[in-house]
Amino acid sequence: MKFTMRCAAAIVAAGSLAAPVLAQEAPAASPVETPKLAADGSQCELHVWPTHNYLGINMGLLSGFGLVGALADAEVHKGKVATVKDLMADYLGPDVQMEELNKIGITKTLKLEGYKIIMEEPTPFNEDVKKDPALKAKVKAMNAKIKAKTRLSDSTAPCYAELATTHIFYHKAMMYGSNLFTGFIYREFGTKPTATKVSTGQVKNPLEYFPPKTAEDIDRAKVELRDAFSKDFVEYVDKKVFGAPAKK
Repeated sequence: MKFTMRCAAAIVAAGSLAAPVLAQEAPAASPVETPKLAADGSQCELHVWPTHNYLGINMGLLSGFGLVGALADAEVHKGKVATVKDLMADYLGPDVQMEELNKIGITKTLKLEGYKIIMEEPTPFNEDVKKDPALKAKVKAMNAKIKAKTRLSDSTAPCYAELATTHIFYHKAMMYGSNLFTGFIYREFGTKPTATKVSTGQVKNPLEYFPPKTAEDIDRAKVELRDAFSKDFVEYVDKKVFGAPAKK
């Protein structure tokens, strides 16, 4: 299946990402963990892909998204009205996503204490993929690796795992209110050349202040969005990684 924008569920089902360009060490988690070493003395690695893929759907009587009247942060947007996608990118960019994951304790949550965290290039906005042939080729190559259950990075670490965020999805519906859905793919390799555990899925948590409608709501909206993302990750791990049988 292809990496599409038709709906968040389709993206999760596809289990597909964009290829990384450069990797960097993420800020160390706190507290500092004792390094987990392989038999040959090298450190185990967890590679993490945050995302630029922000999506939104408004299921009101007048369905449509676009400019929702959210109040823009004047310093960032210079007074213009921002889309929800703009605000998610500002409030919950890739660096912020990594900050939240490290604040939670990403390796502890995944039961990978001591793994070295390597931050990869964020997965791209799907519309950018459609417009850029080179980016499209990278996505295709990465999807092939996912299908083959091989590593997405060039790492040769003998104990290795991957976590990728596929999308951050704002959904508003009259019956259910506003929610932040986040999709993830987790793959665990251990010492094997192909993935021994694959968990995909998305979870959601409610939003009250995002997108902000008044100046007083801006700070609350920023904190709320970060908190919903953090809760999504913890719930995803609990329900999809450890709460249900992993895909083989």
